[in-house]
Amino acid sequence: MLEMCDLLIEHVSGQSELADDPVIQAAAQRWIEVLGEAASRVSEEIRQGHPEVAWREILGLRVMMARGYFHIDQDIVGSVVDRDVPELRDQLRVIADSLASSEGDSPA
Repeated sequence: MLEMCDLLIEHVSGQSELADDPVIQAAAQRWIEVLGEAASRVSEEIRQGHPEVAWREILGLRVMMARGYFHIDQDIVGSVVDRDVPELRDQLRVIADSLASSEGDSPA
C-alpha cells in the first residue's frame, strides 16, 4: 500500500495533466485499484486497531475505479491523490513502523 501511495504522490499529485493525459489517468486509476485491493487484505485486527484509516472509503473507491470504467471523474481522482493519499501514506507508515518494532521486540 505504501508503494502505491508513493507512486500516486510522485507521478500524479499536483499533475494538472491528469484531466488531459489518458496515460496518467490510467496509471492513477490502476494504482488506486491496487491500493484498494491491498486494503481488502489487511487483517481485521489491524483495521480495528487503526480506525483513523478510512478503510471503508479505500475499499469503496477501489470498487468505483474497477467498475466505473467510463464514468470516472478525474477531478475526484486528482482530489483523492492530492488530499487523501498523503495522509493515508503517513498513517500507513505509522502502522508499518509499529508492526516492525513489535516484530523486533519478540524473541527469536
